[in-house]
Amino acid sequence: MRPWWLACVAVGLLALTACGGSASPEGESRAARVFAPLDTSKALFWVRFTAETAEALEDMLAEFNSNWDGLPVEADFVGGYGQIFTKVSASIHAGTVPAMAVSYESMTANYVAAGAVAPLDGFLSDPELGLSEEELEDFHEVVLESNRFEEFGGGMYSFPFAKSVLMMYFNKAVMAEAGYAEPPRTWDEFLEQSRAVKAATGKHAYALDVDCSTFNAFLLSMGGSILRDGVPQYDSPESIAVLRLYDTLMREGLAYQIPKGSWDDEAALAQDEIAFRFRSSAGLASVRNTVGDDTRWGMAMIPQVDPSAPRTVLFGPNITIFATTPEQQRAAWAFTRHFTSPEGSVEWALQTGYLPIRKSSAEDARLQAFWAEWPYNRASYDCLPHAKPEPNLRGWQAIRGLVERAVEEVINGLATPEEAAQRLQTAAEQELARQR
Repeated sequence: MRPWWLACVAVGLLALTACGGSASPEGESRAARVFAPLDTSKALFWVRFTAETAEALEDMLAEFNSNWDGLPVEADFVGGYGQIFTKVSASIHAGTVPAMAVSYESMTANYVAAGAVAPLDGFLSDPELGLSEEELEDFHEVVLESNRFEEFGGGMYSFPFAKSVLMMYFNKAVMAEAGYAEPPRTWDEFLEQSRAVKAATGKHAYALDVDCSTFNAFLLSMGGSILRDGVPQYDSPESIAVLRLYDTLMREGLAYQIPKGSWDDEAALAQDEIAFRFRSSAGLASVRNTVGDDTRWGMAMIPQVDPSAPRTVLFGPNITIFATTPEQQRAAWAFTRHFTSPEGSVEWALQTGYLPIRKSSAEDARLQAFWAEWPYNRASYDCLPHAKPEPNLRGWQAIRGLVERAVEEVINGLATPEEAAQRLQTAAEQELARQR
């Protein structure tokens, strides 16, 4: 059976090619087609969130709709991000799309190439619903920068929505058994503590989830770059160092792989079966509920080669508004503006665990009270200045799958780190070349 990402990419590329979207020259804007809305009576918003995040989003939608005299905005919980990408791609092919959808930058780039996305620059300067320079400066720069697409003339084709950073979750009880009271700050310390956990307890130190964003965060923390001058950096010394880390962890029995898409590592952390897991900061509330005892665990910046210059990855979806009718687009943007207001940013952060994306949010009394409740509540926000976004190029959605395949090859002993890095680099370069 093919991995899920291959199926998503195959369907997505087929749909985008079929609807006539050809790659525009480097640096040119992309003129959008006009697509029929899926529902003319409302602005449909395709989202992923479930449980607590769904409830929080529904509350914010209800508040918005009660004060908005245009089309109401309604959330449609479609599935995972891969499912959303597949469904949007098929909808573009069919010529009928929702008003907006959550979307990673790599997905949005494909939609823009198909002429299916409404550029947001006009909305930003709209006299009624726009954002002033002062308001735009209130957003953390890192959450805005990846929503401007250089290969499409630098236009803004999406807007930040649910943002988080990769963090290290650690189990204090397991670490204490190995003689450590503080989490590792460097990768050398991480290996040292992992070996000590194994020796002292016989337990694995780390439950490994194969994930491209995690790999990219490790690469950044090693001092490397994901992309430089338009060229992937997956054969760099820093990338090879990440693959060697994976290789060491698996060969020495310090880590084990969990099934793709599972949350087995959260249960393992709660049950004192592992010392470390690397996941989105948005999992904070879930882990607190699962562990139940805040004295037994914590969350910190991921280990670094140089702790004085830390880096991690910024991820999480944005909002992409599609090129439907002006009425649909206006409702979609009005909700986006409402959702990302200073008040909305704080409310979303408090209810879900995602990061507040406005600088002024840090002065909010409710957020300050939340941070004061427990030392680790603020840990992810303090990492935000050190976070870097992932590439927003056409073809990067497929490259994400290539990265995960390379990691799988190494941890399963099918390739050396050097071999996997070289194959990954070649395949990534070929994928980008196909898009041009």
